Amino acid sequence: MDNSTAGFIAKGLISDETLAYLTILFRLVLNPAVGILGFCANVINVVVFYKMGLTDGVTQNFFILSISDCCLATVSIIGSVSYILYTQVYVGVGGPEYTAQVVYCASILIGAFPHSVSMVTTVVIAVIRCLCVAIPLRVKFLMTARRQLAVILAFSSCSAGLLIYAFSPSRAVLVNNPLTNTPFILIVDLKWFEYTVYSNATSYIGFIIVIICVIVLTISLNRSSSFREKSASGASAGEQTKDGRKEARVIKTVVFVSIVFIVCYLPAMTVTMIGTLVKEFSTVGIYRNANLLNLMIMELFIVINASVNVFIYYFFNTRFRTTFDTVFGKLPK
Repeated sequence: MDNSTAGFIAKGLISDETLAYLTILFRLVLNPAVGILGFCANVINVVVFYKMGLTDGVTQNFFILSISDCCLATVSIIGSVSYILYTQVYVGVGGPEYTAQVVYCASILIGAFPHSVSMVTTVVIAVIRCLCVAIPLRVKFLMTARRQLAVILAFSSCSAGLLIYAFSPSRAVLVNNPLTNTPFILIVDLKWFEYTVYSNATSYIGFIIVIICVIVLTISLNRSSSFREKSASGASAGEQTKDGRKEARVIKTVVFVSIVFIVCYLPAMTVTMIGTLVKEFSTVGIYRNANLLNLMIMELFIVINASVNVFIYYFFNTRFRTTFDTVFGKLPK
């Protein structure tokens, strides 16, 4: 093996120079931009859903999802700003540089909680709507809005407890990078194994459940559409068609939110799976550059998932669109 081939393999198919340019693109441009979009979009969502009233489970759950997504976008913005500060502004300064590094690391750890709440809420939304299709009368009386809230709070509390257990012993220490001979902040004493097992297990389970729900809801949507076409005659049929269309809009909203969730979490699932199967696909392995690039893509897509739902709500939820136009239509154009 010649030197060029050895160097190519050691860099894991992506050179250090290429990774540096991509890091600038993701960390300094895309992540801050998407984070700001996500914050603004979810503030709008929270206001609109609150104005709509939180009496029904659908509105309540989308309201909770908007709050958790807003928190996730906020943490992403804080992480992006702190990254810019310690890599572009306070380079070599010392104290402020290390403080910005600590804030950046803390934003990653803290962001795990709203990320978990968003995932739990999305799964609950998809499962409830799926059950409404399968056993509508039972779900209406058994899974009330309060009980749905209780489920979300219970799972979110478990996530919070696990995160506190895993991250509370952590501390920031100043170490020296032997490759560049420069000091940097390292977070140590994390219970990383416990958190990784819990995070991977819940992520894969939630991911699979949402995929199954999307399949079931899509089949139901196609069947109900065919049924409405066949029975669209007479006054009573007109009322049924109206109710059917309303239910179809709700299902479409849930399906599109779930599809965005699946697409945006696919990179995270891929990174986890490759890391499990390929030992060198890690932050210190041969394919470390590819791993770091995939981690940046994963982080970006998670924030995208927290940012684009406002468009789905507006185009597929009539009440949301009407309330949105009422609230924000009063603003000067």
